[in-house]
Amino acid sequence: MDEATRPPEAAPEPTPEPGWRRTLRLLTGPAWALGLLTVVLWIVSGVQFLAKTQGWEEAMFALGSLYPPYFRQGFWWTPLTHIFLHGGLLHIFMNTTALVSLGPVIAVRLGSDLKGALLFWAFFLICGVAGGLLFLGLHWNGEISAVGASGAICGLWGAVARLTADGELAPVFSRQVGKQTWSFVVMNLVLIAIGFGIGRASGQGGLMIAWECHVGGFIAGLFLVQAFPVRYWWLRQPA
Repeated sequence: MDEATRPPEAAPEPTPEPGWRRTLRLLTGPAWALGLLTVVLWIVSGVQFLAKTQGWEEAMFALGSLYPPYFRQGFWWTPLTHIFLHGGLLHIFMNTTALVSLGPVIAVRLGSDLKGALLFWAFFLICGVAGGLLFLGLHWNGEISAVGASGAICGLWGAVARLTADGELAPVFSRQVGKQTWSFVVMNLVLIAIGFGIGRASGQGGLMIAWECHVGGFIAGLFLVQAFPVRYWWLRQPA
């Protein structure tokens, strides 16, 4: 056969990457997003502990906690900053445990790259702010304050409540979401009962649980999940 008409040799097929290594590489983004957020929450808690030892924790809470009288006076940033403050070691431990439990499902859905991390943080913060706004609305003339990332984490729960096994979204008014909502209500009732018991045992008359933040975040997550893009890594990577 003439050299000019010889068909070109087929290029060698690339060696496939092991499945476990590919999965680990593609999950790096969501793990990084969750890890950094958890570290930030614990760093702020460390600053709170330092503030307590130095006697200026009260000023820190005044500037950052969600307190309706201060919000009415112009502390407009507190629906955001209250997410990062916590009432003690047990509070931050419970919240970060819930974050690590619920966060990966949504983080993977939003993507494994930097954009996915930014989308996850935005989702988390929007749900937290929504919870804070509901708290303000229900206690506009009250004098109780709220701190903690629970509202934002409940937003993750609301989003997870709608996810089906194949990654689609169940309708808001569906049996699946109804079951998750019932579990959410029971969880809050249990937390309120535990808080009341701890408060009574310590002689404080009851430990307040900001269920309003929980409800606001949960509702926000239910609807917000369908507004965010679906960027599962297996939909964007070659087979």
